[in-house]
Amino acid sequence: MTHAASSGDDQEFWLFVQDAPLPSGEELQQAMFRLDPCFQLNLSGAPEEAPDHVLEGSYLDEEGESQLDVFWVMETEDARKAFKRDRGALKKIGDRTNMLRFILEDECATGHVFAMIHAILENRNGLLVIPDERGFAILERKEALKFLHQEIQEN
Repeated sequence: MTHAASSGDDQEFWLFVQDAPLPSGEELQQAMFRLDPCFQLNLSGAPEEAPDHVLEGSYLDEEGESQLDVFWVMETEDARKAFKRDRGALKKIGDRTNMLRFILEDECATGHVFAMIHAILENRNGLLVIPDERGFAILERKEALKFLHQEIQEN
C-alpha cells in the first residue's frame, strides 16, 4: 500500500469506510464518552464539514472541567484516486472507498483520534491502516476495535 501525499513527521492513521455520511459530532461525542468520560469532542454537525478539516477536543477532569485542548486534522478523500496505482491496496480496500486521514501534529490528540475512529467503527465496516517507517499495520474492523479499545484503556 503506497500513498503519494505524505505529511512529513506527523503521525497519521487512515480509516477506510463505505461512502456514506459519518456520524454527527453529537453521536461521536456520546460514543467517545462511553469509552472514557475524559474525552470531549468540541464539534457540532458533521466532522467532514469542520472548518479547514481541523477537529478539536478536550481532556476533562473528574468534575468535567477542561484540562487540555487538543487538535487534529481529518481529511477525506476517495481511496480509488489516492491508490489508483496500487492494485493490491485497491483490492484490500474493496468497497470501503471513503478514506479518512487523521493527522496528528501533537501526540496528545492520539486518545481522541483513537476514540473517534472506534466510534465510527462501532457501527460501520472499516479498515484501519497505521502507516509507519516499517510499513503498514492493517486491521479489519474487529481487530481495529479491539486494538483501539486496548490502547484507550492502557493510556
